[in-house]
Amino acid sequence: HPVFGEVIDGMNVVDKIAAVKTDYSDRPMTEVKIKKASII
Repeated sequence: HPVFGEVIDGMNVVDKIAAVKTDYSDRPMTEVKIKKASII
């Protein structure tokens, strides 16, 4: 499902998520959870 948005604060967290190693099908090798998101 496509998700659209804008990062207002915390781009360092986005960079950490992007750096997670993935397997052959591009799935994260370790679990990644978003614990909090805000809609403005």
